[in-house]
Amino acid sequence: MKYIIYIAMLMVAAGSCKKTSTADPEIVSQFVKEVKANRYEGSQELPAFGFEHIDALLSHASDEQLVSRFPWSPILSYYPGQKEVGLVMLYAIEVIRSPGNYPARGVLVVDANDRERKVSLGEVLPRYQTWWAEHKGKSVAQLRQLNPLEGTGLVWFGTEVPE
Repeated sequence: MKYIIYIAMLMVAAGSCKKTSTADPEIVSQFVKEVKANRYEGSQELPAFGFEHIDALLSHASDEQLVSRFPWSPILSYYPGQKEVGLVMLYAIEVIRSPGNYPARGVLVVDANDRERKVSLGEVLPRYQTWWAEHKGKSVAQLRQLNPLEGTGLVWFGTEVPE
């Protein structure tokens, strides 16, 4: 009986402890450092980012440095060449926001209405900044439903819906 009481007390004590975030605070800075140095080795793998990393990722999203080594799925038949560091960060945010079809997409935003048009970082970044500024305090479920590119005709490569 003493054993059962002891276990119950431990469970109550453990349940009353304040929970802290298990997110590694260095995960974004390490990712950015590897991408900017053109030494990213993860091919299709992204670090275990969560919604708590969006602020840090967004703080690097205006970086226009071109890199050729970033997360890219080897199952894709198209490789976009060099991309801006900022677009890589937005891609990471998009994978956090909508992980369902990852990694069958790439670090490339396309215009679904004009596939030949080159979409720039400057066109995509303000959409994510506005999305985050307006919705930052919302639940994960709500954030997943609120697409920063909705209504623009812009989509991440690999997420186009065939007509």
